[in-house]
Amino acid sequence: MEIKKKQIFKTPAGLYLKVKIIRESKLHTLVLVDKKGNLLPERRNNRGHVIERSDRLCSEETILTFKKVN
Repeated sequence: MEIKKKQIFKTPAGLYLKVKIIRESKLHTLVLVDKKGNLLPERRNNRGHVIERSDRLCSEETILTFKKVN
């Protein structure tokens, strides 16, 4: 399977990730989205600390273990 920009994958943990940047080093940037493909902002606690980031770095091997949604 070839990884392309704007593809959406579902992780085993139930998160939906959209491919944002493809690099030659096979370490790609993915963004957290909802089921419809809308971007989700990073979550912060009441003190302003980030508890869930929206950008993720994943290797190509890891992405191939995810289920392709579209």
